[in-house]
Formats: sequence, C-alpha cells, structure tokens
Amino acid sequence: MKSALAGTMERARSTFSTISLGQKVVIGLLLVGLLLGGFFFFRWITAPTQAPLFSNLASTDASAIVDELNAAGVAYELTDGGQTIMVAKDQVYDLRLTMSGQGLPAGQDTGYALLDEQGITTSEFQQQVSYQRALEGELSKTLESLEGVRSAVVHVALPEDEVFVTEEAKPTASVLLDLAPGTALSGEQIQAVTNLVSSSVQDMAPDQVTVADSSGQVLSAAGTGVTAAAGDARSQVESEYEARLSASAQKILDSVVGPNRSVVSVRADVDLAQRETTSETYTYDGNTPPLSESTTTEDYTGGGAVVGGVLGPENMPDAAANAGAGDSAYQKESTTANNAVGKTTTVEQGAPGALNRLTVSVVMDEAVAGNLNQQQMRDLMITAVGLDEARGDDITVASLPFDTTAADAAAAEMEAAREAEASEQMWSMIRTGGIAAGIALVVLLVWLRSRRQVDAEDDYEPLELTDDMLDELDRLRIQSTREELRPKVDTAALELEAAERQKVRGEISNMVSERPDEVAAMLRGWLTENKS
Repeated sequence: MKSALAGTMERARSTFSTISLGQKVVIGLLLVGLLLGGFFFFRWITAPTQAPLFSNLASTDASAIVDELNAAGVAYELTDGGQTIMVAKDQVYDLRLTMSGQGLPAGQDTGYALLDEQGITTSEFQQQVSYQRALEGELSKTLESLEGVRSAVVHVALPEDEVFVTEEAKPTASVLLDLAPGTALSGEQIQAVTNLVSSSVQDMAPDQVTVADSSGQVLSAAGTGVTAAAGDARSQVESEYEARLSASAQKILDSVVGPNRSVVSVRADVDLAQRETTSETYTYDGNTPPLSESTTTEDYTGGGAVVGGVLGPENMPDAAANAGAGDSAYQKESTTANNAVGKTTTVEQGAPGALNRLTVSVVMDEAVAGNLNQQQMRDLMITAVGLDEARGDDITVASLPFDTTAADAAAAEMEAAREAEASEQMWSMIRTGGIAAGIALVVLLVWLRSRRQVDAEDDYEPLELTDDMLDELDRLRIQSTREELRPKVDTAALELEAAERQKVRGEISNMVSERPDEVAAMLRGWLTENKS
C-alpha cells in the first residue's frame, strides 16, 4: 500500500517536473479559483436562512426579547429600526412558543380586551370610559393595517344621552396617522379612513371625522368633508375629460397637418356638486267619494214681533212705532266633507360631472397650415370636442410659426447619445473579444507547448553513440544505482582510468549541451527501468 502510494506520488512529481512554467501557472490559477469558489459556496450553503420572529415591536418588547435571546445564545439580527427581529428560519416557531410562555411580546391591553377587566363593582362612568377606550383601540389597530400607516391614534367624542333634549349632539372623531417615510395618502385612501371611522361609531357622519398626519397637515376637516379627496377627484375627472377631448382633436390635426405640427389645449370646468330636489304635487278627483262627511242643522222659532228699524238717537221718539211683530222663525244647515286628495312626491338627484364651461385652444404650424381653411378647421375642432357656444364655450384656432430649436437640439442630443451608445457597444465588444482572444491565445500557446514536448518524446530517435560513449554511460548508470553496494576503493588507483575517460566525458557533455531533450528522454527511460 505504501509502495503504491509512493509510486503514485513519484509519478505525480515526475509529471509535474516535466510541464512548463506556463502550465504550472494555469494549473495554480485553476486550483486557487476552485478553492475560492468552494469556500464561498460552502459559506452560502451553510449560512442559515433568516425569517422575522416578531415585527412592529415596541421598544420595551424588543429590548425584553433581545435580552432573552442573548441569554439563550441565539443569533439574531435587528432590522426596520429595531422593530423587527430576524432569527434562523428553522428556529422561528420554537422561539415564538418560548417567548409566548414568558409573556413576550407583552404589548398593551387595547381594544375590546379592556372590557374583560371589568368587575361587578365597576361604575357606569368607568364602563363608558372603558368602552370608549376599547373603541378607540380597535379603530387604531384597524387603521394601522393600512399600507403605509405605521401607527394611528383615534379619539372619539361620544355625546351623553339626555332625555329632555330636542336636538341631540352628534359624535365626532379625530384621527392622527404616522405615515411611513415617502408615503402620501391619496384622496381615496383618506375617504376610506373617514368611512371606516364613521361606520364604526353609531350616528357618526363621515364629514364629522378629522384626519391629520404626523407632520400636522390636515387631510380631512370636520364639517367640510374630505377636502383632499374631493380635490383629487375633481382634478382626476377634469384631467381625464380634457385628455379625452384633446386626443380626439389631436388625432384629426395629425392626419391633416402631420405629427408634431399642431398643439391642442382643452380646459374643462366640471361641476362635481351633488344636488337633490324633492317636489310634492296634490291632485283631486271629484268622482271620488269623500272619506268622511258631517251635516249640522239649526232651527229656531220665537214668539212676538221681531224688533226692527234703524238704531240711532234720531229714532228714539219713534221707538214704539219701529217695534216689529212678535212671531219669527230661524233655520241653518251646514255640511262638512273630507275628500281624498292624491299626493305625488318626486325626488331628483343630480349626478356630479356636469360640464359648466369648455375652452379650447388650437395652434398649428404656419409652415404647413398656411394654406388651410381656418373656418373649416374651426368647425372640425368644434365638432371633435363637442363645443356648445350657447353654454359659454369658446375656441381659438391660430396658425403660428413653431420654434423647432429645442426639438432640433433634442434630436441632435438623441443622435449623439445613440452614436455614443453604439460606439460604447462596439468598444465593449472589442474589449470582450480581445479578452477572449487573449485567453484563447494563452490556452493555445500552452497546448502547443505541451504538444511540442509530446511530439518531441514521440519523435525520439536513438542517439548514434560510439562504443566508448556507451560503455562510459553504462558505467555511470551502474555506478549511480549500485553505489551503496559497491565496496570502497582507493581513488588514487583510478586516476589513470579517469584520465583516459576524460575525453569521452567531454564528448558526452558536448552532446548534452547540443541535444538536451534526447539525453533527458534517454535518462528517464533508464530511471524507469531501474524502478521497475
């Protein structure tokens, strides 16, 4: 076993000693690259995959969890400003159970969990306050689940229930949002916040919710509704309407004067107010019988003459003459009927989006639009955008010379950038090709060098040596292999023989200098024979 291993090592050393310096450098670089690649691959394979243990932690909870992890000797990493703790993925669930057994994260009792702490001695005031705190906590957790909201604080003002009150006060709410850096809520998201809060509190209207962010900007003011959302909605509606009309008119102009030869600008005043109209109409049909009817009759019969005449002092002397007869009769009859009256109630709701006024401006390049019929182009634009002059709409069509300096400069810059990019790509390809050619040339030279040595060994021809040279070389070979077994002799006795062979050795030295490859091949063959 040891002899086989020694033979293998000897052959390896012999093979390594026969290769050239360039081959040794290439082999060394390959081995270094393999070792480095294996090292980094091993580091990547053995590195544990991390996963979040807890996220959105309070500072107290994060500190307590970190202390427990340090005591247990568990590797961890803090991210997201210390609010998230990362651990090895295969330890997440075990650590969560362990931390849960120790009451971590503790957090704060908010939301409806506050109602679990009430006892039988809790007063009505405490119950009301606890309910309000629970409602605020639940709303805060709900709003914190929105994307971009790091934390939320909600305050709800609930009016007290009173009996002898004609008009009851309405509940209100205020919301403070702490947004993530670089996050801005859109109008729809602000509307969602107000609707979430108002829908969670009884008798609360969306316009009674005030929303502000941590920078102090009011996103929704109480009594005015969601101003930001309304502004965004108005701008969006107007922009979409204007873009649609501009595209319709621009398409016609591009077909007539060509692309980039005209500009259309549309300004639309859109009414987004929502209106509701209620009207009531009463009708009566004479053929319909009354719902109820009552008749009242009065009869009077009196004795004696009826008193008559004109009242006045001038008639006082003739009072007896003016006295009437004593017999009289009185009768009165009245009828009251409640007839059925028809009632019609009509409720009309006006959808927002009505167009108040539309203004259009059209400018064409004079170089191509100078010969066009301006009135005809005006009529085309009026039809394209649906202009109504009776509504107060206005349109202006003009032909002016266009300034193409910026366009020409931009085109020149684009052309220069395109040429620079093409040149960069060409030089990149040249560099890549040069590197590849250099590597191929090095590989080819190393291969040719090794091939030349193999061919030299294959094309080896026996040296033409004289008998004296063969005897001397054979003597040297035998002497080198059996030097330890041969007894020691006196060197003085061999001086004569050495002098006679000095000439032969000189010839051998000359041959080694002139034909080193053939001599080396022959010596390797002798060494192989000796080992075998």
